[in-house]
This record gives sequence, C-alpha cells and structure tokens, in this order.
Amino acid sequence: MTRSTRLQTLIRLLRHRQEPMPGPALAEALGVSLRTLYQEIAVLRAVGIEVVNEPGRGYLLPPEVVLPPPALQEPQVVGQGGGASSQPTVDALVFYTNPLSRGGIVHWMLEELGINYRTVTLEYGSAMKSPEYLAINPLGKVPAIRHGDTVVTEAAAICAYLADAFPEAGLAPPLAARGDYYRWLFLAAGPLESAIALNDLGVTPTPEQAMRLGSGDYWALVETLAGAVADKPFIAGDAFSAADVYVGSHIGWGMHFGTLPRRPEFEAYWDGLRERPAQRRCEAFIERVLAGGT
Repeated sequence: MTRSTRLQTLIRLLRHRQEPMPGPALAEALGVSLRTLYQEIAVLRAVGIEVVNEPGRGYLLPPEVVLPPPALQEPQVVGQGGGASSQPTVDALVFYTNPLSRGGIVHWMLEELGINYRTVTLEYGSAMKSPEYLAINPLGKVPAIRHGDTVVTEAAAICAYLADAFPEAGLAPPLAARGDYYRWLFLAAGPLESAIALNDLGVTPTPEQAMRLGSGDYWALVETLAGAVADKPFIAGDAFSAADVYVGSHIGWGMHFGTLPRRPEFEAYWDGLRERPAQRRCEAFIERVLAGGT
C-alpha cells in the first residue's frame, strides 16, 4: 500500500465514525505499527487535516473533511519565500519547529536552499509530547523534518542532510574537500554546545574532569573556534556552507545571550553572515513572533 493510499484509507476509516477509534484498532485496520500510525496522523495534520485525538479513547475526523482531500492531491507547499511544490504534499518536506528554539537554525538552512516546505509550529508542552509527534522525535523536541519517508532530528544532522538532499544549492563542499566542513559542523554540535551549557550553568570542571568530558575546556574551545573564523568569511573553505549556518547561529546567539564572549573574530564572522537575505528573513520572522504577529 502506498502512503497516499494508506492516508486515504485512514481518512475513510475515521470519516463517518460517531465514536473515537482506538489507536491500536486503527493501526491493525491499516496493517501498520502504532508508531507508523502516529507518523501518518502527523502527516495528515501537517497538510491541514486536523485529526482529533481524544486521550484514552482514540481518534476522530471532523465531519467537514471531504474525500479525496485536496491537500493529498495537488498541494501548494509554501516556505517563507512562497512558491508551489511539484511533489505530492505527502512526499514534501515538513518542518517541525518552535520559533523560539534551535529550529531557527534549520529555518535559516531551508531559506538558504530556496525550496518549498511546510512549517508545523509546535508549542512547548503537550504538543511536543503528543504520541503523534513522539513518533517523529521520541525525545519530544524540535526541530525535526520529514522528507518523504525520511525523518531527521537534531539541527546539525538536519543541516547536513538537507545539504546532501538538495545538492544544487551548493551548501556542502565536494566530498574530497569536506574535512573542515564536517569538523566544525560537528564540533559545534557536540563539544561546543556541551561546553557552553556547562559554563552557562556555572559548572567549571577540574582538569581531571575536563579530560573525561567530550567538550573539554570551555576557554580552549573559545580560542579554537576564534582561530577557525579569524579573517575568514566562511569556516569551511571559500564558499558559504551548511557549516556556516550551524556555527554562525551558535556564534550569533552566543554573543547575543552572553554565552560566548564578544571577540573581534566572532563579531567579524557573524557580521558577514547576518546580512545574508535568508538570515534576514529568519530574523524578521522571529521579530514578528516576539511582537505577537504571525
């Protein structure tokens, strides 16, 4: 059974029910696991079909939903820049986020790609802990993406995946030149994030403890990162890449929130990135959210 057929079948099973249908019974009727059922319900919600979950009872479909739903046939999948996708919505890219989260990194990456995508905004709390979203990310955190059948979580992994999934955007160096690209992308995702978190919490590991930590010493990382961006517009070669999206985000946010020092190397590097049109669109979006807009 194709995904489109399965989604149509799921809608038909729920459409005329007066009482909720329990998840296990619904999964059995579709011949899928509960996890797959939750993922498919998340897909329906992502394309605008609001399946209602009554906790402890099951799922219902609002009576106003008609078959076949237009969103499953000729979609208009829109990103911040607008435009329509040529793919079926069920196979398009869905971006799960909260504007005030690390999802901003992925938002910037998507805008740099210039592709069509659908954004699903989740509030902190019950929305991120719902069974449907936990089937996307069992940690109940954002960001995450679903691209066809592929689900990717963790901002650095998403950036790396998107750069490879859309090579025409040129956001990953050729394979033979990816040493610095992988190095700095994942140094920022691992040691740098850990060291910043420990330092922000006021935890100063002893030299012996630092040897046991993957993050090592906070100030050694600051010096290393400053040296990596000193007098360079991009961190991994002569061209902008996904590594700049990820590292640049951490440097920009770090200086703004005081978790990284305002060193001249960081300020010069970030000043060169923040004026990119894609980054400016993302900043404007967050400003609208903070001002109470949409």
